[in-house]
Amino acid sequence: MTVYVSADDYVAKEVFDAFESKTGIEVRWVGDAEASKTTALVERLIGERENPVADVFWSSDIMGALALQSEGLLEPIGSEVTQQWPLSLKDAELRWFAFSPRARVIAFNSEKDAKEELPIDWWSYANASFADPRFGTTGTHFAAMSLFEEEFSAFAPKLSSAPMLGGNAATVQAVIDGRARFAMTDSDDVFAAQAKGHPVDLIYPAHSSSTGMGTLYIPNVVCAIDGASQRAEAQAFIHFMLSDEVARILANSDSKNFPVQTEVQQEFPDLQMINPL
Repeated sequence: MTVYVSADDYVAKEVFDAFESKTGIEVRWVGDAEASKTTALVERLIGERENPVADVFWSSDIMGALALQSEGLLEPIGSEVTQQWPLSLKDAELRWFAFSPRARVIAFNSEKDAKEELPIDWWSYANASFADPRFGTTGTHFAAMSLFEEEFSAFAPKLSSAPMLGGNAATVQAVIDGRARFAMTDSDDVFAAQAKGHPVDLIYPAHSSSTGMGTLYIPNVVCAIDGASQRAEAQAFIHFMLSDEVARILANSDSKNFPVQTEVQQEFPDLQMINPL
């Protein structure tokens, strides 16, 4: 079975190893570079529509799955597992399934700024470094922010003076190196930097003071590719990705993805989704 994956290699490998050990199904996987996460793989899948190579796409950003769905490239996976998956975390026609999100956060150098003194709204960080929005979660975040029309119309023009870097990890590195005071990034990139001992911390700014307008959580998404040859194996992999086992693997990893299963959430009190957008 072949899986195209935009999740970071160190995260993906542990999941694939666990799946192979559990099922005996061999996984051939194709990743992508940090700077072009998701987008390049989506374009590749569209280009292969007449002769699919991948059986499954594991995307670290929901927009990739939505793009493939709009192209008619996803195979519905109807089973007891997918039928029972929460409605808010799947396509109504069972063409994609969301799980274990990361949060969009502001990274800062904890040796230079005190968390309690920093603004707690997103609109105060137009000067933060950010990743190229043509790829990955920055574009998804800007799309969500644009729904707040008045705030975003004032925010967007200020971005021209902020440093735009290749990927989210690069924005965090800019904070570590002192080239940027703040970074708009994903929580996993901050957690990974902390695991390496860097003096970087994060805050979860809100988009509005209203309930339900807080942190944007961008899920991982898994979907089967229409016309691929290994449909049974693809279904087994999707079931595995929606399991508590994978939720624990991702929560325990340096990425520290937020589990969506209630029982697993209770095991990770530091990874609770509070006031999600």
